[in-house]
Amino acid sequence: MDNRSRLTSSVYDYTDKSVHHAGIAAIVYGIVALASALFEWLQFFLYHRPSGSDLLDHSWLSQQWLEHTPARTAVAIVAGVLIAVISGIFAFGIFQRSKTAIVLMLLLVVGLQLYTWLIAHSISGSLVSIVVTAFLGRGAARIFERPGEDQVSRTLKD
Repeated sequence: MDNRSRLTSSVYDYTDKSVHHAGIAAIVYGIVALASALFEWLQFFLYHRPSGSDLLDHSWLSQQWLEHTPARTAVAIVAGVLIAVISGIFAFGIFQRSKTAIVLMLLLVVGLQLYTWLIAHSISGSLVSIVVTAFLGRGAARIFERPGEDQVSRTLKD
């Protein structure tokens, strides 16, 4: 019997970092949401007034100006900050091995990406959402299998 098996009373290997990685993925998702809000804020200042220059296509510039109005920019910034705060709260719960937190974080990521695909008709954020969902899925599997492991450990101690 090696030292590693003597140190733990469980038949399972707890060196798996799936839950830790899921918490980090939730934090990264929040940081990406904040970065997106920052870029939206910067775009507002880039396009908030059409230029009088003859070198630019005025129809394109006018379209950009209409897409980055103060109201739309404010909504995008508030949404980005809210998503970041909610992701941070869920990340804390995930680090505490909360089943509710990881399920809600999965629903947040998947729900927002489905909205982006189906309602906004865009593929933006797909790669980030897929990677974060994969880490959250692995973490969720580890969190949900834990009670069964604890029961097995207790029966082995008896």
